[in-house]
Amino acid sequence: MSNVQLSIPVAMLVENALTSGEPIEAIIACMRSGDFSSLLGKVKDPAMDFAERLQTAEEIGDDWEKALRGGYEFKFLHINGLKRLLAFRFGKEADRDYIQEGLSLRRLQLGPQDAETLRALIGRQWRVFEEEAHSEVGIELKYK
Repeated sequence: MSNVQLSIPVAMLVENALTSGEPIEAIIACMRSGDFSSLLGKVKDPAMDFAERLQTAEEIGDDWEKALRGGYEFKFLHINGLKRLLAFRFGKEADRDYIQEGLSLRRLQLGPQDAETLRALIGRQWRVFEEEAHSEVGIELKYK
């Protein structure tokens, strides 16, 4: 994973774009051109305003293109952003695939590779750990 750090709105743009299943370079070309039509029919959240989020990225200096090519981590991520990330990246939904207990998530089934990916994305702020049932992970704030 690279050391690119993204804000929540820009990271969610990246995650949503990745749900299209299109190759990275095709996603980048669409986003650079400002013509999102080839992505919108394929992404999980077609109502997301891609242009607005790209404008935000430009204004705050988030390098979404580098993040798409080499990975990223969140600058900051609140609990609802974490839940949205789980939906975009892993197709996991609250109350179906995991339970929320305050600022912790429990009984999330992720394979070892997905758990490592999650750690790389959110590890600055959240602790991802193996629960007793070794096929499940928990997530909790590092600093409570």
